Amino acid sequence: MCKGDKNMLALEIEKTQTKGFMSRLLKENLFDSLDVRTVEIATAPRITLDANAEWAKTRPLVYEIIKLCPKPTQIKIIFSHPNAEEIHPNAAALFLNLVYENDGVTLTTATAQKEFILDKAMNPLWDSFIRQFFQTAGIAVTDRLLADTL
Repeated sequence: MCKGDKNMLALEIEKTQTKGFMSRLLKENLFDSLDVRTVEIATAPRITLDANAEWAKTRPLVYEIIKLCPKPTQIKIIFSHPNAEEIHPNAAALFLNLVYENDGVTLTTATAQKEFILDKAMNPLWDSFIRQFFQTAGIAVTDRLLADTL
C-alpha cells in the first residue's frame, strides 16, 4: 500500500466489546456466511490452519483449540466472500482480515482482481458491504488509521 492510498478499510472493535465480539465470532453463526482461508492461533503450541472452507465448518474446531489451549496472545483469521462476483464482476477474491491481540480486534479489508484494471470501484463496494455487515449484526466498529507504509 502506498502513502496516501486509501484502498483498504481498517476498523477496530471497541476494547470494551472485544470479549463479547470474540464470543460471537467463535460460538454464533455471525460469520458463517463467509469462507475462511487461514487461521493462526499464537498459543502454546502455535497453530495454523489452512482451511479454504466455510467458517461454519471450521468454527467449532477453532473454538475447541482456543478453549483447550492457554489464552492466545494473538489470533489471525482471513475470511473471504464465497461469491466475490456478487460484489463486483472483476473480483477474484474479497478478504476480511481479523487480528486479535492485546485484548483488541482489528479488521482490514483487501481485494484481488481477476484482470488488472486501474479502476478501484470494487474496493468501496466491498468496504461498504463490510460496514453494513457489522451494522446489521449490531457490532460497533470505529475507523482505524493505518500507519503510512512505503
